[in-house]
Amino acid sequence: MPSLPVELWLEVFRWATLTRSSHALYATKYCPFETSTAAVYHDYDEAKWTKRALSLVCKRWRAWTAPLLYEDIVLPLADLPLNRMLLGNDEHREDETAILPCAHWVRRVRLPYSSTIVNAPPPFPIEAVRVLESCYSVEVLVRTTDTLSPLAFEFDTGCPPLPSLKRLDWWHHNDAARTGGINSLPHVLKNAPNIEYLSIGGEMWPHFLNEPAVHLSHLSTLHLRRLNAFFVLQMSRWSLPSLQHVIFDQIQNADIYWPFWQSFGAQIRTVELGVSLKFYVHDFLPLVFSGCPKLEELNYHVLFTRVPRIDRPQESIATIGLHALSNGFFRVGSPEFWSHLRQHFEAFTKQTFPALRRIKLYGEWAAVANDGEFEHLAKPLHERGCVIEMA
Repeated sequence: MPSLPVELWLEVFRWATLTRSSHALYATKYCPFETSTAAVYHDYDEAKWTKRALSLVCKRWRAWTAPLLYEDIVLPLADLPLNRMLLGNDEHREDETAILPCAHWVRRVRLPYSSTIVNAPPPFPIEAVRVLESCYSVEVLVRTTDTLSPLAFEFDTGCPPLPSLKRLDWWHHNDAARTGGINSLPHVLKNAPNIEYLSIGGEMWPHFLNEPAVHLSHLSTLHLRRLNAFFVLQMSRWSLPSLQHVIFDQIQNADIYWPFWQSFGAQIRTVELGVSLKFYVHDFLPLVFSGCPKLEELNYHVLFTRVPRIDRPQESIATIGLHALSNGFFRVGSPEFWSHLRQHFEAFTKQTFPALRRIKLYGEWAAVANDGEFEHLAKPLHERGCVIEMA
């Protein structure tokens, strides 16, 4: 093996285990158009197997890659040696030193609801929660519904303090939420006061409207996946003084967000619309404009979104991000494609968007941007001093 400095090997291992979705998994700050959920899960498996393969080469490589191997875990731990390493013990083996605690390496934990079922009344602890509590450096917690089979939640649960947590990806589970603690979103948020990024989704039952109020002083990014009216109403009662960026994955009914606009619209500076033709079927952008009077940045997938109808000038919007993700509705290069794109560009006039200074193009725009038709569309914007650039 070539003699290289340890620091260089660590750098090589880090780059070898990064994927295009790595940033999306750990991001706590807003970044336009993060990787889609499907791509994230595919890349996660790829990175996981790469880490395991590197750790099996030799003892030295295992020691060097251990922080990478245990930075992202799923609870409960099916691998008993991993469990011992996380919690620590005093066992010695002939060929190795003592297994050292490695809970401090864990940065991201995926905690499916099947791992937080309580089969006996308190004070019997949940093993997965005990392991989570030992991971005192965890920054990202993911709660997912992992099975279609019914899960029985009968007894109350607890929730450990999570002061290091900066991001929470939460899918609401009504039966689980009845038991409180680690299964209840308000309880987890109360124990995680330093949350900066919150992703939520699910269909909430109406009796959860009586849950305690939530105050998150550091939350700046809110990612709304799929919510019903009760969830939106409950969320609208929260206190989020630092909220600035909101991402909508999809919408069921555009009108259910009025309580949200009334509570937080004046402080929102960035809105992003996801990959959903619901934003084409429903005229959602006018609701964004009326609900966010101080909006500075708007990002959306241009082929999935209806042409914005502007009732009054948008005085504060300085940046618009357009993603070129294609669909079967508008074939790239077809007359329908150019007509749709032209209507979007024509909406960005000086009268309707007087503060607009920049249009950023995300995704695969190269072929479109090299077409003479695109130059024709962009000319009026260039003439008014608006910069069009590739992101």
